[in-house]
Amino acid sequence: RVQSVALRLIVEREREIEKFGKEPYFTINVILEGARRPIGSRKDSIATLQKDNSAGTQFQLIEINGSKIEVSQKLDLYDGEYKFVKTVIDTEASAKQISEDLKTKEFVVTDVTNKQMRRTPPPPYTTSTLQQDGARRMGLSGKRTMSVAQKLYEEGYITYHRTDSVSIGDAARKLMSDYVRSQFGEKYLAEKPRFYKNNSKNAQEAHEAIRPSKISVQPSAISNQLGPQFGKLYELIWRRALATQMADALTESTTVIVDSLNQKLNIKSQKLDNVYRLKANGSVLLFEGFLKINPAALEDKRLPEFSAKQNLDYLNSSIEEHETLPPPRYNDASIIKTLEEKGIGRPSTYATIISTIEARGYIEREESRFKPNPVGEAVNDFLVENFSDVDDIPFTANMEDELDLIANGTKEWVPVMREFYDPFQKDLEKVKDAKRVKIETEGTGEKCPTCKEGDVV
Repeated sequence: RVQSVALRLIVEREREIEKFGKEPYFTINVILEGARRPIGSRKDSIATLQKDNSAGTQFQLIEINGSKIEVSQKLDLYDGEYKFVKTVIDTEASAKQISEDLKTKEFVVTDVTNKQMRRTPPPPYTTSTLQQDGARRMGLSGKRTMSVAQKLYEEGYITYHRTDSVSIGDAARKLMSDYVRSQFGEKYLAEKPRFYKNNSKNAQEAHEAIRPSKISVQPSAISNQLGPQFGKLYELIWRRALATQMADALTESTTVIVDSLNQKLNIKSQKLDNVYRLKANGSVLLFEGFLKINPAALEDKRLPEFSAKQNLDYLNSSIEEHETLPPPRYNDASIIKTLEEKGIGRPSTYATIISTIEARGYIEREESRFKPNPVGEAVNDFLVENFSDVDDIPFTANMEDELDLIANGTKEWVPVMREFYDPFQKDLEKVKDAKRVKIETEGTGEKCPTCKEGDVV
């Protein structure tokens, strides 16, 4: 039931990729600097000239004549919406024409916005999120991540690793808070205990979140005892759990808006020249908070000081060509995330679902992403054609809910099974005489050593 839907997700995605029509589009970046201004006394016979922001600052073109050049588009995929963006500048000739026009403009700062933002640490790991990060940050399959976690659990280094819960026990929370206070100081400690809400559809929260059994045990000790891979996964768990008890990170973001000035009236068309709007974004980390132990800390992008009504000079511009990208193939992280979001499977089954359809030769890996092979496509097409109501996300997710109700004693299993099996039995009768699916064989182009001379396979 769940393996069939997982296979269908991968097959449907491959076909969505094949149908996607790539389109070129262009973005334009402009380097501006502070306009020349005299310094010194007004009585000076020869004024010295100075430039602000002499290195220049890169701005991106965002509007032409009050209309945004970036447009958002969406496609309805089997697993939901896929959104992507492009610009209205769809030819190189148009991009070059705009770039040439920008050279003739004068620019002025119209708005400078500074905003402080808080960044809160993510919740501790569940089975799903641990497998996702194991794939993203270590390149591990879900099955291998669970195998490494199993060893860490057996050795007593982490709590139970098959869980949907994002909660941490009071005793463990206090020990981690004491550790933060002793190692980093009071200012790095969260102002008050932080509690997270589980958004998983079929969350089973009998256990705590995945956390170190003893926060004092360092990742280096695990690497020395069990090996680097075990130490790395333990480090992910250790940092993620400890961060939940640390203070928010504080950043200051800056946005600078620049407009071009109208210079002349086109007599023939009685229209003003094009007006361009540009934007530059910057961000500065004011207080690192939990990012102190996070290896993926923010990098500062500090902008020079700008002020409203400040004139800026054009230095140069550059054109970048892009292409709209199709929805990506699933990898270990994204397929597990989708299964969880759709309510398909359980924490203990995510890795098994993928490893099973991979072991049966329905899918294969290509650059760490899943691609269906001819056998998988044939199996999927047969199931969709003959059992479309069963091999589908809504049925599979609803069955998970029904089974939960049966397990909780709020629903009888016989009516649930009868509701499923009566129509299913009719479908089975129809399929008895179905033709066998032919799977095209792929030639190797090499000579067969046992065939007649010249034959290839």
